[in-house]
Amino acid sequence: MAETKQNIKVTIEDIALPLTASSPEEEKLFRDAASLIQNRIQRLREVYKNLPSDKYYYVMAMFNTAVDAVRAADRVDNTPYSTMMADIEKELDTLNIK
Repeated sequence: MAETKQNIKVTIEDIALPLTASSPEEEKLFRDAASLIQNRIQRLREVYKNLPSDKYYYVMAMFNTAVDAVRAADRVDNTPYSTMMADIEKELDTLNIK
């Protein structure tokens, strides 16, 4: 089955971003991400009404999103993979394969 790519546009703060989605799931992901950022900017505007320019809202939204991404990455448990790699390395050592 050939991979179908779809050209889409998502809009954040009246800025249309042309994207290519390789699947309906990826299109939904892109649209959900754009919506999350737009909602985050709107909430920041409601809380911080007097910032000097729109750039502050954009940077704050990016920063909050990055903090969420770092927190999510910290929650990922890599122990099973580390254990598996240690076992493989031991096996290679016993076979004298390097």
